[in-house]
Amino acid sequence: MTRLEPMTQARYDTWLAATIREYAAEKVAAGNYAEEGSLERSKGEFDALLPQGLHTPGHEIRSMVDDDGRAVGYVWFTIEDRPQGRVVFIYDIAVDPEYRRRGHAQAALLQVEAYAREHGCMGVMLHVFGHNTGARQLYAKAGYEETNVIMLKRVDR
Repeated sequence: MTRLEPMTQARYDTWLAATIREYAAEKVAAGNYAEEGSLERSKGEFDALLPQGLHTPGHEIRSMVDDDGRAVGYVWFTIEDRPQGRVVFIYDIAVDPEYRRRGHAQAALLQVEAYAREHGCMGVMLHVFGHNTGARQLYAKAGYEETNVIMLKRVDR
């Protein structure tokens, strides 16, 4: 059974550096950022969201831990008031490549949903890039519904 545990500072430091790079690349791939300056923009967004890093109040940054005590992934979420109501918003969730397709993400999503219920939230929200078909399939299977879709047809290639 996958469980969520507070992330250690060492894992946070590794996670943050990798996630800033990955987020910049995703934003470039989605057409939201130009390649030039993408890392700086990504870092700026993380600095704004997590001004106190791992210890930013209200933000839960957890490691997914398997039955053998191995950190196999992570999830970052917080409670936010959105137009729909009070929700838990998942900013980032991923399973390390060598541990994928074993149910860890699904188990983590269930635990985040329980957290939302315990804190009086009406639901759980997240953003997923359109080109991330694997994640979109996981979320649909877990009962998440698309609420907004932005589409682009490239004509400059």
